[in-house]
Amino acid sequence: MKIETPSIILAALALAACGPATTNAPAAGGSPAPATEATRQDQAAIAAQLQRATLPSSPRQANFTWALDESGARFNGRGVARFRAPDRFRIDLFGPRGETYFAAALVDETPRIPAAIDQQRFRFPSPALLWATVGVVRPPSTARLVDATSSADATMVRYDLGAEGTLEYRARNGVLQTVRRLRGGGVQESIDLDHGAGNSIRSARYREWNALRTLNLTLDSTNDVASFSEDIWSPPGTAR
Repeated sequence: MKIETPSIILAALALAACGPATTNAPAAGGSPAPATEATRQDQAAIAAQLQRATLPSSPRQANFTWALDESGARFNGRGVARFRAPDRFRIDLFGPRGETYFAAALVDETPRIPAAIDQQRFRFPSPALLWATVGVVRPPSTARLVDATSSADATMVRYDLGAEGTLEYRARNGVLQTVRRLRGGGVQESIDLDHGAGNSIRSARYREWNALRTLNLTLDSTNDVASFSEDIWSPPGTAR
């Protein structure tokens, strides 16, 4: 398989892409009714509980394979994600021959990207959807909670992202299932998680609806680790 344009792979990870809704995307849900003060407090408690339920108790490393389908063009490789929720994330992507396509870190909500990477061509993933690929609910600090509901086993939480639309999380029994970014009457991008035994994540599927782009991540292993050295969060070529 010939892969000569890593920008295609990195574009697939640009989970914050903005664009008009398309008729192929599923329709967005309606706006919630205005909430009373008591209801807002209940919603805040539901949202906080979901974040706590999805927060890992220790640093973790996930090894995965990835496969990209972009309008029929297919590419694949391997990757490693190292994270200490909720404020540290490092992602590395490799091609089929082990060549490095991308290495960057997220510290709080600030990307650390090597200077050699052309940031006009390569966009760092949206922090919220990046965290969602490992099952963590981590909305932007600037997001405003607008709705949250919880039944016997299902939870739905929505945040207002301003010009970027609405971020919607859906979970079952405290385990994240789907994330959607809604804008302009449709879904702009989404993540769907598939779980195995013990609610461990088996795969994550990212879809950018208007670009006909699907990125599948299949988890080979996810392990707790004691700690990561601080230099992990500063890939070579970045300033601390």
